[in-house]
Amino acid sequence: MLKGRKKDIELSAANGEEAMVRWSLKSRLVASTVIVVAVLIVLLFVVARHFAYAQLRHVLQAQQDTQVRLVAEQLDDKFEERATILHHVAAQLAPMLGRSPAELKAFAATTAAIPHIFNWVFLAGTDGSRIFDSRLTGEQANFSDREYFRKILRGDELAISEPLTTRLTGAPGVIMAVPVRAADGRLLAMLAGGLNLQQANFLLDLSNNRIGATGIYCLITTGPSRRYVMHPTGAMVLQPESAQGDACGLAEADSAWSFGGLAQPVVARQILRTSGWELIAVLPPKEAFSPLTQTRPKVIVTVLGALLLTGLAVWLVIRWLLKPLDQLHRVVRRSASDPRAYTCLPAGKPDEIGELSLAFSHLMRQLLERNAALQNAKEVAETRAKYIQTIANHVPDLISYLDTHERYVFVNAAYERRFNLSANQIVGRTLRDLWGDEIYLSTLAKRIRQALAGEVVNFSVEWREDSTTQIFDVTYQPVANADSGPVVGIHVFVRDVTQERMKVEHLEQKMMSDHLTGLLNRTGFEQRLASAMAAAERDRQKVALLLIDLDNFKLVNDTYGHAFGDALLTLFARRLKSCARGADVVARIGGDEFAVILAGFPSEKTVERIAGDIVNHCAQSYEIYGLNLQCGATVGAASHLGDRQISRNELFLKADTALYAAKNAGKARFALFPLLDAPDATPCPGDPS
Repeated sequence: MLKGRKKDIELSAANGEEAMVRWSLKSRLVASTVIVVAVLIVLLFVVARHFAYAQLRHVLQAQQDTQVRLVAEQLDDKFEERATILHHVAAQLAPMLGRSPAELKAFAATTAAIPHIFNWVFLAGTDGSRIFDSRLTGEQANFSDREYFRKILRGDELAISEPLTTRLTGAPGVIMAVPVRAADGRLLAMLAGGLNLQQANFLLDLSNNRIGATGIYCLITTGPSRRYVMHPTGAMVLQPESAQGDACGLAEADSAWSFGGLAQPVVARQILRTSGWELIAVLPPKEAFSPLTQTRPKVIVTVLGALLLTGLAVWLVIRWLLKPLDQLHRVVRRSASDPRAYTCLPAGKPDEIGELSLAFSHLMRQLLERNAALQNAKEVAETRAKYIQTIANHVPDLISYLDTHERYVFVNAAYERRFNLSANQIVGRTLRDLWGDEIYLSTLAKRIRQALAGEVVNFSVEWREDSTTQIFDVTYQPVANADSGPVVGIHVFVRDVTQERMKVEHLEQKMMSDHLTGLLNRTGFEQRLASAMAAAERDRQKVALLLIDLDNFKLVNDTYGHAFGDALLTLFARRLKSCARGADVVARIGGDEFAVILAGFPSEKTVERIAGDIVNHCAQSYEIYGLNLQCGATVGAASHLGDRQISRNELFLKADTALYAAKNAGKARFALFPLLDAPDATPCPGDPS
């Protein structure tokens, strides 16, 4: 009963998990569809909104451009009207300049309609000194430093100043000046009218006007240093523009709901023809695009509702369409424990899911057949692997397989005997761990990189342990996935060739040694001479060759026999070797001919000393079989610095030339090449001759 309950719980959990999987798949399909639809709707909404904003901006811009142009024309008319009044007053003042300043001031103030036309007027002479000013009397002033005064002096008929701070009141203002000329055109004075930018006039009236409910006008100069002439905010008057193209300081950054500056204000600009100033009209975006922004929440709610309805409809449709897929999914899950569960699949519809069911049934039938074949192949492979392991374990050589991380995957029994570790202890270790840092870094690391690059590598390695040295021949055979694929591993074959090398070295030693004296023979001498000369030329060091003849050897040999001759050669070889240094090479190259190779000596004095020692030491008597025999030695020497290349034959010929020079000089002496005093040679101290 408990078992049945447990089985029911497991089935319920499985069904719950299946339902979760089915819901997850449907959720993804529904979510994907809804997201695509949402993206399309949002894009459509954004594009439509963009075009609506763009069209509205175009209409507003056209209207505002027209309005600004009309206002600019009105301002130009007012400037021209005031210029006409100034010219009229100037013409009337010209014949009156001889009168008192008070009379002139009263006439000008009445004629110029202060403060209806100008806030104040003043008259200045041609030297810039003030004649009268409607604002005060008695105080002196000079206008020669003002730019508008200079323009009048240069002949301008009208000069409008940049916005400035007046000297008398400190208030911001603008000056309009005209010349006062005589009948002959001669300049008599300058008449100027002032507009106080903080008092009532047509400029201040403009700052109080509005475009719509929140739009504003401002007036700004157009010179290199742009400053506000008129601004709704009085503190901005005479202040410089914050940035080129600033829209009266009301420009706003783009928001997340705008494209291409749709959150920027609607700005219209017009240059005044009289003063050259720029009139700017600014309508804030909040007011300009309020018809569209007010409908935005309703549009968003409508879009969200449409998305919810779309999601529900898509979920219902997908649930109905995926019902056959749910059944196929249950069968696939059961197939993990029951490979024949595919027989429960009904005949599918002629669509993609039906084709998938048929393909799965066909696949499961093939899988059952291949599983049976694979099981048979596995049994055969296991049997063959055992055979291969047995064969490898009986081979005395070390056989292994490395992966691309240089770790051992397979080793034979020879590894266990060699390293005194089990195969399980070796598998998983790296090449460096097993062979040690010294051998790995000096020899194995470079070779293993070559093998991993796809190259078959053969080399020898020496293993020093305690007082013994073993030599191994190693072969790295890379293994690739295909003919030209990447390397996936390396077969390693290691063979102990210590005994073979020792035999070869022993044979080589016998071949290069003289059996009677134990010295090198002619073959060994040739090899060592070639090596010494190559090293001298590589390291630019000196090398010297000494050729020695045993004097009177033929006489001893003929007189006392070959036994005496062999004994004499043996004793002579010992004395010769005792005269040489430890690193020097001593060889018997003929019957009574010997040679010594010197390398790494400091100067020619060393060669002379060793040659002299050989002559003196070998001149002493030899006791052989109870008889004292007297034989000497003649030496010829030649040295080579290593700064240029010469052949062994050339060096030998030089030493041989020196030897014959010493013989011709009387034997029992030595001679050095080049022969400075040939044919004389250098006798040694104690030489009987």
